[in-house]
Amino acid sequence: MKGIVIELEKEALNEQASVESLLRKAYLVARKLKLEEFEEWINNEQNGYKGNALDYRMINGEYKAWNPYRGWIPVILSPKLGEVASRIPLNQSVSALREIYTSHENSIQFTLNTKMNALLNQSTDGFETRFVFETSRSEIYRILSTVRNKILEWALFLEENEIIGEGMTFTDKEKKKAQEIKIINNYTNNFYSDVSDIEMKQG
Repeated sequence: MKGIVIELEKEALNEQASVESLLRKAYLVARKLKLEEFEEWINNEQNGYKGNALDYRMINGEYKAWNPYRGWIPVILSPKLGEVASRIPLNQSVSALREIYTSHENSIQFTLNTKMNALLNQSTDGFETRFVFETSRSEIYRILSTVRNKILEWALFLEENEIIGEGMTFTDKEKKKAQEIKIINNYTNNFYSDVSDIEMKQG
């Protein structure tokens, strides 16, 4: 019987396998090896983030304002505001992102929280309206693809260190090695970046 780490690699290479299924199998591996940091990362991907944003979850797009006569029109931000707000984090769960991706054919719009909407209204000439952040489907796909790639890289690193498992179990030697190799325990440390949190909802 093949080890679960090898199965994880095969599933990561299979584009037909959902990222949600891949995360569940990765969680099983992390839980059995007692790799708490990677387990926490998987939980965040499955349930959504409440803390700092992650580098790969920052998306590019543009702000648009609602004009009752012309519909959605692009917003030209000041250089200072544009530098801060040109990229935003998406903290939704992987399943929510997949649903957003599959339910749109072209661009995707997200509504902003009250604070951000008020900030953008300050840049108008007294005419208050509502704003959205518009991005492309490719930005959502990139996040889902990155999660798949990170799990593949992690599984390959486990295999390189002879942590493969037999069926769905690991030997005591494999479990001990997983705890001793520092990079396995700290694998998620480079996923994060310091950015301001902006509450985003699908529009």
